[in-house]
Amino acid sequence: MKNLFWTLFCVAAVCAANAADDKSAADRPERSIVVAFQYPSMTLDPEDTVSADLLVKNRGKKDETVLLEVVEQPKDWNVEIKRYGTVIGGIFVGSDENITLTVSARPKDKDVKRLPVGEFPIKVRGRTADGALQQETSLVVKVQSKTTGPEEVRIETSYPVLEGASDEQFQFSLDIRNDTGQDAVFNFRATGPEEWQTSFKPAYESKQISSLKIEAGSSKTVEFEVKPPYRAPAGEYTFKVTVEGPKVKAERELKVVLTGTYDLKVGTPTGLLSLVTERGRSAKTTLLVQNTGSAPQRQVTFTAFKPENWEVKFEPEKLENLQPDKLEQVEVTITPSDKAVVGDYSVAINVDGEKANEDLEFRVTVKAATAWGWVGVGIIVLVVVGMGVTFRVLGRR
Repeated sequence: MKNLFWTLFCVAAVCAANAADDKSAADRPERSIVVAFQYPSMTLDPEDTVSADLLVKNRGKKDETVLLEVVEQPKDWNVEIKRYGTVIGGIFVGSDENITLTVSARPKDKDVKRLPVGEFPIKVRGRTADGALQQETSLVVKVQSKTTGPEEVRIETSYPVLEGASDEQFQFSLDIRNDTGQDAVFNFRATGPEEWQTSFKPAYESKQISSLKIEAGSSKTVEFEVKPPYRAPAGEYTFKVTVEGPKVKAERELKVVLTGTYDLKVGTPTGLLSLVTERGRSAKTTLLVQNTGSAPQRQVTFTAFKPENWEVKFEPEKLENLQPDKLEQVEVTITPSDKAVVGDYSVAINVDGEKANEDLEFRVTVKAATAWGWVGVGIIVLVVVGMGVTFRVLGRR
């Protein structure tokens, strides 16, 4: 009996719910849509992003396709209606169905990383595909600066110190932030060591500028470019960047650390790269090694690539510390093998510095020994004399 009672109770409850749904469906109008922002007003900080829920409801008995468009938006802003991250211009809404969409907004200029201060209205219109039903809804975005201190302009950078060789260019990326509460034109100025070249450029552009307009509550990126003079010595160099507006000024110290340039020049006093010697006998030449960079060259070493069983010696074997512009002499002794055949040979010498190297190639001519030359001359004389005697004896006959 108890089970029968609960079964009858559940059947009655289901029937009552169905009857209520039928009555609710009967009370609904034939066609009715609702398009509304869930929160028609929002207050944000400049660092926030604009994202608002847009409700689309179908209160009618008929399924509808609701077309959506932004009919009012802030100047120079992008406003988009999205569903799961996809930008849409309309949506199908079944009878008695509720759908939540997202309206996002941001300034068009990608260099503007903060929302400008002020009030910004956004209006969206929804209408059915046949245009019979239409509704508009509005959103007001209020952006308030959370700066409670005095009005100011700020210079921010992630890398205030850059390091590199003396023949490089250095670029500092500066974010200029306008917290003055009003749009303003800011002038740029830089002071630094003499003969250094400095310039300001907008981000991702090549043109040089000396001023830039920045909207209130926003920031823009400026490239500060520094070029050292020719052969600037290694060391630390400081620059002061000044950004000045109508009533405010900001300064930032930046630093460049030069490691110097690395270069070597290698040659011989006469400029000749050829030697003449005999097998097993040494030939000597002098290498002139000069540091033509602006940084010291430490541990300059010498390596020879030679024919098999040849010997190449350097005196000194290495240069411990070759200062900029300094010239050193290195004596090179090349000894061919005792079994070297008469002819021309190549001996390559590599001069390897700290961050630079230079190669030279010598042509070494191996000739016959002098003693063997005289023996050859004697043999030739004997042959000539013998032939002369032979002709005389035969001539008498």
